[in-house]
Amino acid sequence: MLQFLVSKVAMLLTLGMFSTGIHTVQKIRRKGTGDTPILPFCGFATSCFLWLNYGIITSDGTLAFTNLVGTLLNCSYILLYYWYAPNKTVVYKTVAVFLFLLVGVHMYSSWYHTSPEEAKNFLGSCGVLLTIGTFASPLAQMKVVIEKESSESMSFPLSVMVCAQCIMWWWYGYLIDDFFVQFPNVCGTLLAFVQISVILKFWDNKPKTVSSVMDTV
Repeated sequence: MLQFLVSKVAMLLTLGMFSTGIHTVQKIRRKGTGDTPILPFCGFATSCFLWLNYGIITSDGTLAFTNLVGTLLNCSYILLYYWYAPNKTVVYKTVAVFLFLLVGVHMYSSWYHTSPEEAKNFLGSCGVLLTIGTFASPLAQMKVVIEKESSESMSFPLSVMVCAQCIMWWWYGYLIDDFFVQFPNVCGTLLAFVQISVILKFWDNKPKTVSSVMDTV
């Protein structure tokens, strides 16, 4: 019963996080792609597809369904991004790199690893590395926040949601005794706590302008 409840809460939190991309896409439709990068959408789509395959191999319906929805959502975000992107060559190249990565991983896990256990370990390892990389991506934004001493460019609710999601997936991984589910979410929880701490530290600060930074030199 506990495992069922934890899995459903983790799934709902993750689907809620995936749906935040709708806001970004709406902004793109109104103002164009601007400085919005295609990389996060490609990264999430790739990560979801890997975990979808991992869920299928391990017969884990919760992982499979959650990441199926995540794959479809992020692929739709990529298509909409491509539609409004002024420089479609960059989109082509970025998507091609991730597709090449997915095809390589799929072929290697299907042809080289003959047993389901070997394929599970390989896909799980790839999923762990990509998930940790995805969780670590806000570190670049945190550097900007620290330099400007203002957290207005970071979303506190989204950071809390990511933290809660990681905690629930770690708990679920613990209940099913799956290291590949536990480990990246422990890392994600720690990184989310760091992000939340940085946001709270600079909560009420106004961003430093170039002139104010020069005045302090």
